[in-house]
Amino acid sequence: MKKIQLFLTLCLAGWLVSCTLSKEVKLPAILSDGVVFQHGIEITIWGWADPHSKVIVEWQGKTHAVLSNGKGEWTLILDPLEPGGPYTMKVNDIEVNDILIGNVYFCSGQSNMELPIRRCMDVVAEYVKDYANPNIHYVKIPLTYNFEGPASDVRSADWQALTPEAAQQWGALCYFIAKGMYEQTGIPVGIINSSVGGSPVEAWMREGILINKDLETYWSTTQNKAWLDSIRYFNAHVYSDWQELHNSMPENKDAKWEKVDVFSRDWAVDSEGKALCGSHYFRHNIRLTDSQAASDAILHLGALVDADSVFVNGQYVGNTTYMYPPRNYKVPASVLKAGDNIIDIHLYVCNGAPGQFVADKEYSLETSCGSVSLLEGWEHRDGRRMPPRPGEVFLQYKAVGLYNGMVAPFLKLKHSGFVWYQGESNVGDKDYREKLLRMIADWRKAFGSSQDFYIVELASFEHSELHTAEDNGWVAMQDLQRQIASEEKGVYLIPNRDLGEWNDIHPQDKKTLGERAVNVILNH
Repeated sequence: MKKIQLFLTLCLAGWLVSCTLSKEVKLPAILSDGVVFQHGIEITIWGWADPHSKVIVEWQGKTHAVLSNGKGEWTLILDPLEPGGPYTMKVNDIEVNDILIGNVYFCSGQSNMELPIRRCMDVVAEYVKDYANPNIHYVKIPLTYNFEGPASDVRSADWQALTPEAAQQWGALCYFIAKGMYEQTGIPVGIINSSVGGSPVEAWMREGILINKDLETYWSTTQNKAWLDSIRYFNAHVYSDWQELHNSMPENKDAKWEKVDVFSRDWAVDSEGKALCGSHYFRHNIRLTDSQAASDAILHLGALVDADSVFVNGQYVGNTTYMYPPRNYKVPASVLKAGDNIIDIHLYVCNGAPGQFVADKEYSLETSCGSVSLLEGWEHRDGRRMPPRPGEVFLQYKAVGLYNGMVAPFLKLKHSGFVWYQGESNVGDKDYREKLLRMIADWRKAFGSSQDFYIVELASFEHSELHTAEDNGWVAMQDLQRQIASEEKGVYLIPNRDLGEWNDIHPQDKKTLGERAVNVILNH
């Protein structure tokens, strides 16, 4: 037997020597500068080359040769390493720099996993503004859905080392998990954030594990290419068409400026309680002293429903295109003046629900000499009336698409565990338990190991903590998450329901949540 093995080894070595070095070599986007490999387990390197050609990998002072198959695919398995770095790897003529060996976490779910630090700065700024760490790397996978089959790669995957500037775009929960893990262990950390706001669990499931009703929908919709093309065309024009129609409508010349309580429904609905869709105009006259007007300021306008454009003394200072983000607009000192200053809000109510100034948020002009409240003193004038804008069809929410586009390309990159913050879009879904259990088992199998799976409990929202599981789907989802974590081996809950904000589905305190996640991870 040993002679046969030696003979085969010698034959393989001779074969590799005789093979031509590939002229074209490509690595997957995730294997780029800054990549982090999981310590303590075998490292997989893969890519594409000319068919039946040789690829040379130089790593850790050793040279490895591997042969591509008839499709040009190749894979190389390297020995496990202890935490460390940065290192450099060379694959033929491609050089990959700043490689770390550490703990890697695959973070996924919907908007609360995707929520960037910049959206949470009202709460977490002091923990971010001066912190840098070259031993923490992060990559956000761009939105990619695919209904034709599991993708082999993504269009980009740009790893970033942690700096205060880069952190602004990092997922806030991911940031505090990475920061806490490094501070607790001293081991480099890599975070892969593959999440999409609003996504239901079925979008993250492989076709072969869908429950029947989702499988039927998948085949009847996403496999119809003509329908997909028509929806893509519709989505590309729905916003611009509505705005263009709005701009072509005649102004309401009879509308007059009237004092208004912006937190009431008086301006937002008609006599029958129906939403007044279209445009609304608000203005506020704020008096500033010489010192207040002498430096840059920040205009805090809480959260508005739906979209807005904001002006100060006729100068544009910012806009937001949808309802969720906090409105914090920088106002240059050159725009301000001592005495009267006019703040104008052009608010567009689009989605069929009444417009709103969300209560219990910050409404003020923050100057270097203190803040001036904007809670009262507003005037309102009706703009153009419009029917609600047709709703966009979010193809990325259809079953299978996100698994194919944002999970399948990374199955060869080993990691330490999954962190899953999702469920808001499946509240009320009686099949959610079955779907999530199928997904957990399938992801573990697909990634080739039984990594721990950490479920982030939904944060309470709209006073959901006051209801029972029987009369509130939100609480039922929270209870289901706890139940799954208590019953399934290797599945753990990260408590979160008490960190919610009644008026915001995206609570900003991701620091406390990140600390809890680190404690759960390190204690299991």
